[in-house]
Amino acid sequence: MRYNSDVKRSKTEFDNKPLAEIYRDTSVVEEGKMTRQRAAVLEVIRSDKCHHTADEIYKLAKELLPTISRATVYNNLKALEEEKIIRRISGDGGADRYDNAFTPHGHIICTGCGRVWDFAIEGFDTTLASAIGMEVDSYELKARVICKDCQG
Repeated sequence: MRYNSDVKRSKTEFDNKPLAEIYRDTSVVEEGKMTRQRAAVLEVIRSDKCHHTADEIYKLAKELLPTISRATVYNNLKALEEEKIIRRISGDGGADRYDNAFTPHGHIICTGCGRVWDFAIEGFDTTLASAIGMEVDSYELKARVICKDCQG
């Protein structure tokens, strides 16, 4: 598995680029909150539509920042989840995965290989709110499938 990003950076360019420039759209780019390690973890999570496991994030972050430790990745994942920058998708017996999208959507989870895909049902949150008579702040919707790769 290789790191996949629209913007390829060499390790030298990454190390020399100011963090505020890397993450202009991230609210955590404040003095003391954004470290190079946290930036590498976010870079991996935001680089593609995959919902990586912590171990996959560690391996990909190590390509950006060879000195990063597994514990640092796990600690940063926990902190980013607590700060509501990313969200953890429970692995239901398998490894948890991480998502950076907070727009209303659900997840399709393959029970064979554990891969996760996003899906959205337009108007689901308003339909649900209407049905229960309460405002919906957020929801988690999971559909379990056997993906085509695992079927064949």
